[in-house]
Amino acid sequence: MAMQIAMKSKYDTNPLDEDYAKRADEAWGEPRRVEPLKGSKEEWPAEAPTKRYDSSIPMSYPSINVPPTYQAQRATPQVSSRPGLSTRAVPGLGLPEKVTLALPYAPFFIGAVAGAVELLVTPRSESRIRANAAHALVLHLFGIAISMVLSTIGSITGSGLGAKLFWTASTIFFIIATIRAWKGDPVHIPAADDAADWLNERIDARKIQKKN
Repeated sequence: MAMQIAMKSKYDTNPLDEDYAKRADEAWGEPRRVEPLKGSKEEWPAEAPTKRYDSSIPMSYPSINVPPTYQAQRATPQVSSRPGLSTRAVPGLGLPEKVTLALPYAPFFIGAVAGAVELLVTPRSESRIRANAAHALVLHLFGIAISMVLSTIGSITGSGLGAKLFWTASTIFFIIATIRAWKGDPVHIPAADDAADWLNERIDARKIQKKN
């Protein structure tokens, strides 16, 4: 029986056929070559198996293993200088500023009287002087109240040792506070802040004159 040979068409894409390429060119004509657009230049081959990292690439990413070229600047702590005390006379009292700041902390009830006087005669524009006087006055009032309580307990128990120890400790504290205020160092007890703000707001010569 004779073998029937199948007719091949131009759509036959059998890769084993040696005449496939020739017949495809005859059927479709000679392929037209695609020319690149004028004015366009490819900086690197788009179809390259691996991308070249050279100067033609517009952007590169630094490696995390390469140390930075800049030198880190060491942060230097800022040393806050102590505010100097001026030699001007404070309005109301006419005393130098450092005397006005140190006087309310003087022991033996002298500071309590000085703090109250400064709040009465010092204008509102001198906020630093008024705040310092109110703070010192509150500390003196606390000391007086504690001394009275200890004295009462001592009179009941017949022993005034507690009152004497507190009087000695408070006197040393006010002497140190007076020296610090004279030098311009701050004297701040946080527990007295609220009461000092209240006194600074309530004690004012102008307000007292208006009420009278």
